[in-house]
Amino acid sequence: MTGSGVAAHVGARTVTEEAVEARVTALRRGRLATRLPRPGTADARNLRRWVVQLLTYEAVIEDAAAGMDLSAERTYRPREFSLSSALSTGGVTAAVLASLPVAAAVYDRVTADVTVPPSEVRAYYDRNRDEHPVPYEEAGPAIARDLRRAAADRHFALWLEHRHATTVTLHPGFEHPADPRHADATHRH
Repeated sequence: MTGSGVAAHVGARTVTEEAVEARVTALRRGRLATRLPRPGTADARNLRRWVVQLLTYEAVIEDAAAGMDLSAERTYRPREFSLSSALSTGGVTAAVLASLPVAAAVYDRVTADVTVPPSEVRAYYDRNRDEHPVPYEEAGPAIARDLRRAAADRHFALWLEHRHATTVTLHPGFEHPADPRHADATHRH
């Protein structure tokens, strides 16, 4: 802990060390507790940093939802992810979409205009005939749906990363786990 009581600022919001510790404690009591690093280790400090990332991304989504007049009280279903789709979407982005119900509404609003031209759908079909042995007329709609989802996921992840970069200030000790300025930086992007 850094001792200042503040882990990050998201616009006018403050993410407190207490909130970070509460989320870490909840994780340590959850179903994946045995997979978490032992307290006091470099990996445990990086877990805290990752939790700060999650909390700040959640705050960015909540602020965006308020700005878009999307009510958090409405019933939204968090998005479900397979491991491969979570990895392609991005870890923190996928975690927010899976854990924060209003994120689905923000996602829908941000990606509403994302389209994939029919020529790209046809080109994908032509390049991947081994995966699509049926005529284009049969395969095309599913390919278009999958390509649109992938394009929407990329668009949303970039939008969210930009919002995060422009509104979040991380305090010392709560940097991104890959930030080379701290001694525990063990993974790279």
